[in-house]
Amino acid sequence: MSTRQQATVDTNINWFQENEQYIKTQRLECYQHIKRIVQRELRGVGDLLDVGNGGFFNYDTSLVGHVTAVDLFLRDGPGPMPNSTFRQGSFLELPFADASFDCVLQQNVFHHVTGRTVRANHHNMRQCLGEMFRCLRPGGKAVILESTVGPFFYLFECVAYRPVLFLKRRGHPVTFQFTPRQILRAAESFGFVLEEFTFVPRGWFLNQLGYIWPSILTPAKPIKLVLRRPGPALAAAA
Repeated sequence: MSTRQQATVDTNINWFQENEQYIKTQRLECYQHIKRIVQRELRGVGDLLDVGNGGFFNYDTSLVGHVTAVDLFLRDGPGPMPNSTFRQGSFLELPFADASFDCVLQQNVFHHVTGRTVRANHHNMRQCLGEMFRCLRPGGKAVILESTVGPFFYLFECVAYRPVLFLKRRGHPVTFQFTPRQILRAAESFGFVLEEFTFVPRGWFLNQLGYIWPSILTPAKPIKLVLRRPGPALAAAA
């Protein structure tokens, strides 16, 4: 089963089902920026796939024709909005046919799809991007909002990851953040074309590991990527 490639699958399910902290953080400045960014990118989209949604929409679903939200613990069925549907599934093996959506959205999910080694983390991140590419129609776009780190903190993560994964048993799931360059290179290896890469303003506070921290004390660098799957729509825009 593909979800077993994700070492923290069970802790992710338990944490995000029971913890309301992530919904509360939407009031923070950074997450308000993310909300505005997402709504701007989704306006006029036909069929949207929202991966790692967790049953919570931080945007106006009426901006799109239909949104399908998928996560590990969601049950298949209608969503809370008339134009929404819930599906249970893993980012590593999305339960949809090729070329099913006009847009695929993921918000701060890559760093939660962890394996048992740093190498496995990179494999999982690449597999997630490959699944996004596969599910997009030609000309469709992927919108990625993701917490990243600089190269020095990334090296620290590489050293600390296995010991932390071995020792940690409770609380927030173990995460692994990538550098923006690593995500972009992986995306381009599948054929994605970069349309936009920007850093999201962090504001004064950020949510890290389930707690609110002053931004200056965290290594996180939230980014926005807009990637396009080449196809007729892209050619027409050119």
